[in-house]
Amino acid sequence: MKTVTETLAHPRLKREMRLQNAMITMYCKQHHVYQGKVCRECDRLQQMTARKLAFCESGTEKPTCATCTAVCYTPIVAKQVKTIYRWGRLRICLRHPILMALYCFDSLKPSQMPKPKLLNL
Repeated sequence: MKTVTETLAHPRLKREMRLQNAMITMYCKQHHVYQGKVCRECDRLQQMTARKLAFCESGTEKPTCATCTAVCYTPIVAKQVKTIYRWGRLRICLRHPILMALYCFDSLKPSQMPKPKLLNL
């Protein structure tokens, strides 16, 4: 079985993981007790987001996580991730402008994923 680092060989996936980790680290520094490294909760979230990104069914053809239609997280974790992303969106532009510019460029790429089917109830 491949590890997370082996699976994240594609440069775009590596960039997205770096951006996610940077946002979570910034959020942890601002909102939690930060002692040179992220707290246990944020570390677990970083590992989970890296694992979800690495083993995404769409692989390198997926859109950025912000524009993806797949449901990867439980509702509680999804709310936590959205909170961190909303908080860090503008801050990451100031802290890592090149990484954010590349992420924005990546998000312009049209999705190769199939459209989700709507259920007729």
